[in-house]
Amino acid sequence: MSDAYGLALSDACSGYEALKPPTRMTVAEGARANLIIQQTGAPRTKWSAEETPYMTAPMNKLASRKHEAVVFVGPARTGKTAGLLLGWMSHAVVNDPGDMLLIQMSKDKAREFSKTDVDRAIRYSPNVQAKKSERTTDSNTFDTMFRHGMWLRIAWPTVSNVSGSTYRYVGITDIDRIENAENVDGEGPLFDLGKKRTTSFMSRGMTLVESSPGKPFENPKWKPATPHEAPPTKGILSLYNRSDRHRFYWQCLDCHEHFEAAPGLQLFHRLPDAKQLLEEVRTANIASMAKHMGRVSCPHCGSEPEARWKKTLNAGGLWLPDGCKIDKDGEITGEPLVSSIAGYWLGGVAATYQSWTSIVEQYLLGLAEYARTGSEEKLKQTTNTDQGMPYMPRHLVEVRDTTTSPRERAEVGLQRYVAPEETRAVTVSVDVQGGQNARFDVQVHAVGPLGEQWVIDRFAIKDSMREGTMPGEFAPIDPASFPEDWDVLTEKILRATWRTPISNLEIRALGVVVDSGGEAGRPQTESAKSKKKTSVPHEEKSGVTHNAYAWFRRARAEGYGARVYLYKGGSNKEAPEMRDTMVGKIGTKGKDDVPLLLCNTNKLSDAVDAGLRRPTPGAGYIHFPAPKHPETNPEGWVTQAFFDELEAEVRGLDGTWTKIRARNETFDHCRMQRALMLRLGIYRVDNWDVVPARLAPLAKNSMTVTREDRKALQANTPTRPEVARPTPPPVVAPRRRARRSSMAAL
Repeated sequence: MSDAYGLALSDACSGYEALKPPTRMTVAEGARANLIIQQTGAPRTKWSAEETPYMTAPMNKLASRKHEAVVFVGPARTGKTAGLLLGWMSHAVVNDPGDMLLIQMSKDKAREFSKTDVDRAIRYSPNVQAKKSERTTDSNTFDTMFRHGMWLRIAWPTVSNVSGSTYRYVGITDIDRIENAENVDGEGPLFDLGKKRTTSFMSRGMTLVESSPGKPFENPKWKPATPHEAPPTKGILSLYNRSDRHRFYWQCLDCHEHFEAAPGLQLFHRLPDAKQLLEEVRTANIASMAKHMGRVSCPHCGSEPEARWKKTLNAGGLWLPDGCKIDKDGEITGEPLVSSIAGYWLGGVAATYQSWTSIVEQYLLGLAEYARTGSEEKLKQTTNTDQGMPYMPRHLVEVRDTTTSPRERAEVGLQRYVAPEETRAVTVSVDVQGGQNARFDVQVHAVGPLGEQWVIDRFAIKDSMREGTMPGEFAPIDPASFPEDWDVLTEKILRATWRTPISNLEIRALGVVVDSGGEAGRPQTESAKSKKKTSVPHEEKSGVTHNAYAWFRRARAEGYGARVYLYKGGSNKEAPEMRDTMVGKIGTKGKDDVPLLLCNTNKLSDAVDAGLRRPTPGAGYIHFPAPKHPETNPEGWVTQAFFDELEAEVRGLDGTWTKIRARNETFDHCRMQRALMLRLGIYRVDNWDVVPARLAPLAKNSMTVTREDRKALQANTPTRPEVARPTPPPVVAPRRRARRSSMAAL
């Protein structure tokens, strides 16, 4: 009877656990008080922040009511699994319970993590074990139920595992090794799906994602916009860039200045560049080299702390958000970046369980393997997991090390709308953009001898000449669906002029190249009244290509045919940079009547890139205006995004250029400009002192006009040219067929 009474009393009191308020302590304090670490072949030890002091701030942020997520980027052997996952779990179980979902990269990894790390943490941590439900049905390989009702689930990335359920806590580990993390079964990114599971808990919910970098870094021209910005990669670093971007800083033991324990190898000042090392590592004693070169140095005073002082440096280190600075007295100044995501990126030099010598040795071994076999796998692995850096392929590193970025050599004071005195021609490229933000994107170059260029204008045409829904407004441009929208190019480009340094003299475009590829047209929904007012009839076909051909024919009829060129990229890698073709056949018996520049975009890209890498002005060199900056260049007329688009493509080892950013218009314009100048014969000129009038100096150039002549021409030119409408065939009523009467047979 007493046993039954005791059991009943235990069951009745077990619910009390769910009614207890959270214990007021930080996550790191909770882990220290409750988590016992048991590794095979090692003694049981209490988790302590003394070994990994850099974990304290990220762990405590997991209880923040001001943040919805924590992102931690770090190399292997930092103790992040014990602190961020097991420490967080043990604190939640004992002090602040809530259903928790921990996601591993696969089902097998989830089983391994459950059977080893999680099971041992619960079994050997008395305070955590005491909370575990005693019923055998409440626990299995992937699920553990606790007495107060908290459910711990270990899962892997599938839609069924990350949707349909609500959790207070969600943790995602090693996200850069999860193949479908960018799109889980077509439902979206794993991080955002996981974060959605905690929404019901509002500020009490929290999502954690941690990993070492694993996604490739493929933009050799990238430069950070802020001190803590990460390279433009996918995966964990893209999430870090959405955060407030903390980095870990040490205080020099000699000069007391603070410096970043940066990811990568930049603190190893004894380490020569890779080009020199590649000549040495095949025959050198790598262990001896690593011992000599594996010393970090303070970038302020150059002092080299011994390896035994790393623990002291870590103990005195601190996390600094992007936008802030710290002086030797520890005073922090600046405006920190604000985000709902707390982000932390730790360099391999600070990792507790990895020595500085080991980091350098693994790097040298990777270089040696690359030098012997050409394989970059070892280099990639050590860069990601030892240094805590994304890996850039070697052929892109060589491009980076030998290239001066156009952003760095951009020129302050390069005027907009004004062709410089060296100009021999003005060329215009038009990139056609569709979708929700449909527009004609336009870039204007002034061209001098040898094909040297100056960017003198860049703008977007977003309004058509059609009547909009509101009085006095124009409808948004739609190049794919409305043939008449293309006539805005005639008005704003073919009839336009640009100023010159010579008083009262302006210059027209010698050539205009227009992209002829794009989306298909959409069904027309305009009212009959609106359709009636259009100057160009809607034809049976639609789409960018068809409308481009139709516009060329109208421009040719108005006398502009010799200045307009349509452009299309070809798929043949062996084709020349540019060749002329004829297209536009109408009907089965028609004749091609529209000239088209069919271009090899890879070869054009190579030529443009050679000009961008040229350090001094000359053939193919492009002068770019400096971007607008409130302090250094308030009069600038392009943005930083202009240069982001210029650096949006990279060349692979097979010679193929690939986009690494969604927006690449600036680079595309430079490609189209190159094709146009090939067509205009600019690169075939041998003697620039003897040229046709269309390429003569400004004072004698045949494309120049006075301001008065230009105004008179515009005043006498209709702004909306009428295009003859086809006469519809007469409507003939169908003849009624006489039917024989049924009475005729009688």
